[in-house]
Amino acid sequence: MSILTLPAIFQKQMTRSKKPKVEIDAAKHHDALARVDGGDQYKYDPTLTAAGCRKVGVRFMSGLFFCYVCQPNNTNKPRVWSSGKVCTELYLSKDKTTYRAVFNAQQCQVCDRYGRFKVKEKKYVDKVLDTFALWTGQREAYESEFHKSTGPHDSSRCYGCLKGICVGDDDDDADDGAYTKKNSKKNRRRRRR
Repeated sequence: MSILTLPAIFQKQMTRSKKPKVEIDAAKHHDALARVDGGDQYKYDPTLTAAGCRKVGVRFMSGLFFCYVCQPNNTNKPRVWSSGKVCTELYLSKDKTTYRAVFNAQQCQVCDRYGRFKVKEKKYVDKVLDTFALWTGQREAYESEFHKSTGPHDSSRCYGCLKGICVGDDDDDADDGAYTKKNSKKNRRRRRR
């Protein structure tokens, strides 16, 4: 039996607690959403599932990923990459007052570990509220540059793609506001080919 010294124990605990998640709950961003006009009508429920929802869909969000395992040029700084196509699951309850959002992580191109995610909060708030306006009939569907994402999408490193829910490189993230189960099956078949 080996005896760990006190610093080693703390280091082991810190390593465990800093492991990035593949699904990141967006609860900490609810305050930003609740502060804007129209956002205060929604409550956040981290336990909401598709079974208790009126509508479930996928949107792309944008933000930054940080890999703390890879440190370029032996610096103490993490490897950072931006992404305009972060697969984000949105759930809206049947009573249209409660929601949930889940970001799906991306893997680092260097070490294949999932990075930590930081969302661009203003765009997150705008896209969530715009999607809910569509889903609740407050606006009509239209082709919008607002929902189009730019840049490449590496579906082999996207956790949403691995789950079969991400719209990947397609422009299906137009303004229908949802990535339905039917479309999800189509996406899985396309990926198998």
